[in-house]
Amino acid sequence: MIVLKTEVKIFRNISGFNFVDKIDIKSAEEIENKVTETLFPLGYELRKTKEMNSLDKLKLYESYNATGDIFKNELISGIYTSSQKPNVFLNDSDHIVIQSMSDGLELENIYDNADKLDDFVAEKIKFAYSEKFGFLTSNPNLCGNGMSASVLLHLPATSYFGNDSLISSLERLGYRVDRLNSERGSIDAILKLSPDRTIGITEKEYINKLNNITKEIVDMEEQNRKKLYLDHSIELEDIANRALGTLSCCRMISENEVIEKLSDLFMGIELSILKPKIDLNLSDTIAKFKNGRLQIQTGSLLDMKSRDVLRAKEVRKMMKEVF
Repeated sequence: MIVLKTEVKIFRNISGFNFVDKIDIKSAEEIENKVTETLFPLGYELRKTKEMNSLDKLKLYESYNATGDIFKNELISGIYTSSQKPNVFLNDSDHIVIQSMSDGLELENIYDNADKLDDFVAEKIKFAYSEKFGFLTSNPNLCGNGMSASVLLHLPATSYFGNDSLISSLERLGYRVDRLNSERGSIDAILKLSPDRTIGITEKEYINKLNNITKEIVDMEEQNRKKLYLDHSIELEDIANRALGTLSCCRMISENEVIEKLSDLFMGIELSILKPKIDLNLSDTIAKFKNGRLQIQTGSLLDMKSRDVLRAKEVRKMMKEVF
């Protein structure tokens, strides 16, 4: 799988209130009451950030892709969740942030889910809107349609041949490209791609633009994988088997290294160099071994060495099951 995740966020502010970083507690409570009253009939429940312990906050960060704003505003922020519906962040970067996520390239579907909820809320709550600038958001780059969309791409073959020119070209075309971050660096083979600005284009145009460029990148990665398999087979086998050996035998392994080796391992699996006994999902597997998830699993905060030892133990266990 080349496209690991897709995400759409819709940012809205309520008319008559300052942006989140300027509101007082009383205004924040009014916003909370309005949003809760609107979402309650849909089965949404609110979890307030200020009532979460450290492990709850880790889960919010790891499982819901929460940003730093929700923690910075923890006295007034929270998250609304309801089964099979988009998540809604309260007083995050903006008063309301609707989030819809999916595995694979599902931009149209997750946008439709978020858009339907946005329309429902708009019938009950008046949003801050300008005829000149569109929806008003705390980040000027998001004014206009007030939306962001991103895809998370696994591009190991493109990274092998060098992806700097690809990143530079995408940035010139108006896209933001971020390497996946971990505690000790970034991962070159996993990139997050999103259009940089939203002013002047409709939501559908925005989604189509990202969809089309993503398909072109997927085609490029497929061609690079074919080239790697045909012209650099020994190097490919070496990369895949080194990853297999490291993950099967490690006694300590950092978050950064485990993601890098999992990337190499999955490239070997997808190009038929390695033959697993069961199917795996790269995105879910990476999430399983991240620092936050390990600490949630144990129910306690761990120092770096303890995390690396526990991670290695869990990775070895998985490798025995898979191979």
